[in-house]
Amino acid sequence: MRNSAEVVVVGGGIIGCSVASELAASGVDVLLLESRELAHGASGRNHGLVFYPQNLVTDPLYRLSHGIYRDLTASSDLDIGLDDEPVGFIIMVKSEDQWAAAEREARACEAGGVRIERLDGDQLRAAEPQVAGDMLGGWFIEDGYRLDPRALTLAMALSARSAGAEVRTHVDVKQILVRNGRAAGVVCDEGVVSAKTVVLAGGPWSPKLARTAGVNLEMSGARGWLMLVTPKGHVCDHLLESSGWHVQAGDPGPARVTAGSYGRGEDQAADIGLLIQPGAGGNLLLGGSRIPSLRQDPEGSQVARMIARKAVAAVPALAGAEVKEVWSGVRPMSRDGLPILGWAPQVEGLMIATGHGGQGVMLGAGSGRLVAEMVTGRDTFIDPSPFVVERGI
Repeated sequence: MRNSAEVVVVGGGIIGCSVASELAASGVDVLLLESRELAHGASGRNHGLVFYPQNLVTDPLYRLSHGIYRDLTASSDLDIGLDDEPVGFIIMVKSEDQWAAAEREARACEAGGVRIERLDGDQLRAAEPQVAGDMLGGWFIEDGYRLDPRALTLAMALSARSAGAEVRTHVDVKQILVRNGRAAGVVCDEGVVSAKTVVLAGGPWSPKLARTAGVNLEMSGARGWLMLVTPKGHVCDHLLESSGWHVQAGDPGPARVTAGSYGRGEDQAADIGLLIQPGAGGNLLLGGSRIPSLRQDPEGSQVARMIARKAVAAVPALAGAEVKEVWSGVRPMSRDGLPILGWAPQVEGLMIATGHGGQGVMLGAGSGRLVAEMVTGRDTFIDPSPFVVERGI
């Protein structure tokens, strides 16, 4: 491996690969380093959904990302699996006190130009006959495009390579080098790599590396569990979710884990919702959880059982569905629900690109464009000030 590059990108998820692709396309000498394989973390361990982020601040990142993914679908040799048309969300309401949260989500989508419709109980079961009879109704949202997140990340990496970037996997970065207040490169398994600029896109593990440069990032990890099942017959046509599940920008971020709360076991408190996603071959993907994650081993495995119970309660026909696989991924959560995209304070040449929570795929390509514009000193396509690092330190 070479020992220098103009820009070193740390992290081979959708954010890092998008940054590398955009920089290489601009003629920048880029080296991307990933400690394991591409899309090993949350970028390859999620529902693979693109939908309106329910916030006007991140709206431009979403729209640009969706457009880039469509272009990539047309040009890549890989099957990214992006839907041509939205599958449609149905937010299910089981009790009267859930209507407010369901409507809040629906109205936020409506503000972004997405068609919505309130459904009573009969209309809900007409759309999805397998839904439990005690559901009061819900909201239909004409949104939700599925894709293969691992294929998407790999396609972005291949795009970076074809534009001249070097992408190396199984190279663990141990430290960000800082000399005289400026990022000077990284220390990895194969030695020192010098660089004028370092882009830290390590997802939930970014704070660990940022600390080696003297930077404290106010963000945390939240593990989400997923389950792939094969039902005995047809179950649903739409994406079915529980009321109040999706976090919107501006919502309170994950609670801080203190030594006291950790000692009491409160770090295991899980936020569990429900998202049922129809997929290829009649398979369904079940998910909907956030549990504070402080380490890389998969803590909180009992959460997957709770998701299964919620799914069967909402759609009784799932009781006989065969479980094929259970896995989890850790999302990088900022304190305010907005990504962290900007220069690190007090360390010139260190760019932070993380904190997307569960919206890494949704906002990935747009984030890559914005970071590349800032690194190269070009005019940015949107105002980057809502995403500056300082707000989260």
